[in-house]
Amino acid sequence: MQANWFRAAQYCRFHGMHLASISSQEENDRLEKHIRDYGLGNEHFWTSGTDLADEGNFFWMANGRPITFTNWNAGEPNNFRYENGEEENCLELWNRDGKGLKWNDTPCSFETYFVCEVQ
Repeated sequence: MQANWFRAAQYCRFHGMHLASISSQEENDRLEKHIRDYGLGNEHFWTSGTDLADEGNFFWMANGRPITFTNWNAGEPNNFRYENGEEENCLELWNRDGKGLKWNDTPCSFETYFVCEVQ
């Protein structure tokens, strides 16, 4: 199932969960292994990370905590601005250049896979 960031968050909440938050390298690696084991290691996955409230200050929407551990891809987050004016305010996991599922900021309207977690 694929959805934009808001619908993904809604789906997780409806089912008693939240979009995933990542607070450590261990958690990051465990999640990446889980995704790879499903054969989806080259796809994009929403997390609950966003800087919609304050550009450049990412936090986990699921728990309201600022992001302390990070695993950004090189040059990210860059808040790229698209021709339609949309900027990148939501945090996805993406294997951009074969180095594993690194973090990237991307438009929240992007329809992709997502990871829910039980709190």
